[in-house]
Amino acid sequence: MNPEYVVRLNGAAEAAVDSAQVGAKAARLTELARDGIRVPEGFAVTAAAYREFVRDARLGPTIAQAIRRYRAGRDLVVAAAEIRSAFRDAWLPPAVVDEILAAYRELGGDGTEVAVRCSPGTLPDGVQDEVFLHLDTAQDVLAACRRCFASLFGTVAVGNREALGVDHIRAAMPVLVQRMVRADLGGSGTAHGESTFVRVRASWGLGEPPPAEADQYSVHPGPRPMIVKHRGAKLTKTVYTDPRGTRTVETTPAERAAFVLADEELRELACWSVLADQRLRRPTTLEWAKDGVSGELYALEARPGAVPQVVVQACGRSVLQPQLG
Repeated sequence: MNPEYVVRLNGAAEAAVDSAQVGAKAARLTELARDGIRVPEGFAVTAAAYREFVRDARLGPTIAQAIRRYRAGRDLVVAAAEIRSAFRDAWLPPAVVDEILAAYRELGGDGTEVAVRCSPGTLPDGVQDEVFLHLDTAQDVLAACRRCFASLFGTVAVGNREALGVDHIRAAMPVLVQRMVRADLGGSGTAHGESTFVRVRASWGLGEPPPAEADQYSVHPGPRPMIVKHRGAKLTKTVYTDPRGTRTVETTPAERAAFVLADEELRELACWSVLADQRLRRPTTLEWAKDGVSGELYALEARPGAVPQVVVQACGRSVLQPQLG
């Protein structure tokens, strides 16, 4: 496998990870995997692969011409859409295709469900975070990679780079490809350290749960773990739906009455949260998901910074709400 175009997420235990090549999301997940935190198996399509695509498809002149027209007075929405259209119509270079397909085959190949999403660098340029769920063919994976590449030229992203004076040609978009975690059959949420406790929020289904409905847990991750639980209403959950989308459905009475996480799972998440803070050397919000098929927990993303929260009483149960300001 050519490390210039593809980097395996779970296979870089010894080599240094270049966040400029694999993107911030993939770099953080690779660092967490080194510490034994379970992350979905997958790979990053690198910034070098993006640049080879732009070079091979001769997209540089298209980008430059659209930007010149915008600077001459053309509508930004039209200019950005023209670039994205050119990206979606272009073919990926054979060398990049070969590396992506080889990496996908390692995950199982056609029939193996994966999620494909952008893994931008640290520059806050307003790139839309494209996400493509439960793809299960090689051609779908390649098409999603092209769409992620194209998202670098969203209207807001182009406008922000213009305002910041960033060269559009020098920008790049790595892409993250990972096995699907069937959180729609299990649960998902966040965990972050707060003083000597780790605060965990959990709900059934996909996505970050709303504070007013989610289960809330406080876990002391020391040698004598202490766990405080507050059951949320969990009235709805988000599940996968065809074609490759999501929808919100009502939870069952049994789901509303049950806690999403067992004590052992809470201790594992608390340990992961502490390790993430130590590895990234800053307070971190850990996004996690529980696979409803395997029953295993996975870290999906580590975001620097934790949202301060306070405890208030609502409807007879303790609920954590974000501190505004």
